[in-house]
Amino acid sequence: MSQQQIRVTETRHKPTWIIIVLGLFYAGLALLLILLPGGTVLDRLRWLNSGICAQILTHSFYAGDERLPLCARNTGIYLGLMVTLISTYARGKGQAQKLPPLPIIIICTCGFLALAVDGLNSLALDLHMTHLYQPDNLLRLGTGLLTGTGLVLLALPILNQLFWHEYNEQHIVASWREFAPLALALLFCFLIVLSQNTLILYPIALLSTAGVLTALSGVNLIFIIAFSKRSETLQHSYQLLAFFSIALICAIAEMLLLAQLKFSLLQALGM
Repeated sequence: MSQQQIRVTETRHKPTWIIIVLGLFYAGLALLLILLPGGTVLDRLRWLNSGICAQILTHSFYAGDERLPLCARNTGIYLGLMVTLISTYARGKGQAQKLPPLPIIIICTCGFLALAVDGLNSLALDLHMTHLYQPDNLLRLGTGLLTGTGLVLLALPILNQLFWHEYNEQHIVASWREFAPLALALLFCFLIVLSQNTLILYPIALLSTAGVLTALSGVNLIFIIAFSKRSETLQHSYQLLAFFSIALICAIAEMLLLAQLKFSLLQALGM
């Protein structure tokens, strides 16, 4: 067998082994979440999220008698982020490097502003200050969903320019026609969370927590790619997935550390 044939064979087998290893890694994480002793899966999700979310009882949605692991606003943000990310990759736009058309950018920007106004208004009420209106979990959820969607539509094309060697001329969303199914998916998410049906408890809890991990892993990924000097060098999806897996391990460690720091601080304050 010639040297060139050997290289071709190695190239063909390398992604297969990487995908198998990464598959085992993610399966192992899922088993740890399910099989670790003490508490339920939902208890573990609440603990994992506790360092980044206030988890105020009155600011949360419930499915049956169980509280979701994130407050209404954070549930919206990270659920919207995951739904938009899944939709983007399902449409084959995961490596798109062009922003949406200007009207859709404006919609996303309005979502950010609406979340900021609603958040400040809610904070003013909590601090017993003058506020514009009575806060409501529906507004928290709705503005959160718009913000999560905007984060993906505006940030992912820029990140793709940092990661990939080849330029991808696709718009992440090219038209209102492409945006419409995503808008319907967000409306569906809004309605099923609003239903507070027991059946939606674990799907929403897992998806929103995955959104938190994905967002934090994305930040870690930027630093990992930069420090490894791999900016604009990636050519295959499995390469990005390998780096993302490292970023995910860091994100889990960071969230556990934040949760423990919050617990220790509350204990020190006698709360």
